[in-house]
Amino acid sequence: KIITDNPQCRNLPLGWTLCQLRDLCLFLSRGKSPKYSETPNQYPVFAQKCNLKDGDISLTQARFLDENTISKWPEKYRLRDGDVLVNSTGTGTVGRTRMFKSEYLGNYPFVVPDSHVSVVRSFDEIDSTYIFYCLYCQDGQQYFAENLAGSTNQKELYIDVIGDKSIMLPPINEQKRIVAKIEEQYSVLYEIEASLRS
Repeated sequence: KIITDNPQCRNLPLGWTLCQLRDLCLFLSRGKSPKYSETPNQYPVFAQKCNLKDGDISLTQARFLDENTISKWPEKYRLRDGDVLVNSTGTGTVGRTRMFKSEYLGNYPFVVPDSHVSVVRSFDEIDSTYIFYCLYCQDGQQYFAENLAGSTNQKELYIDVIGDKSIMLPPINEQKRIVAKIEEQYSVLYEIEASLRS
């Protein structure tokens, strides 16, 4: 249960709580710098380019982990269904947010993130898709853009900045209702786009 003394909570609907993202996370971390294999194998490394511009995820261009270093990657770094992935460096891609699904693995046993990607893994009691939309939406992307560090050529999104993001958290049933409504609207938009292309 999240408890806060933030005075803004008085203005929220009954059952809602204003909290920081870090308080909702089982795991919140950037990936690590991998030692790469010279040849493809069964252990891909998730990099910025795996978060595609069109909104999808692909491991097609992934490089691969040196098999002798697998033991240096704890289980918590293996991406799970529902993990929200945020590009944390890179001009033009920093802040790009996608949600990982186990189907992206294909025949690979697991995938780990490199140090340019942050993993947001919420507690099981929280709808991870709700968290994804909180970061993917205009408000979330604007927050990232306004809190970048670094030079013009190399912007960086620190993990503490991601953790500081304020989240308005409703009860779980309301989280699911909001997600369903968002996805219903996206479905309508996709149909309109498809009809315009035909």
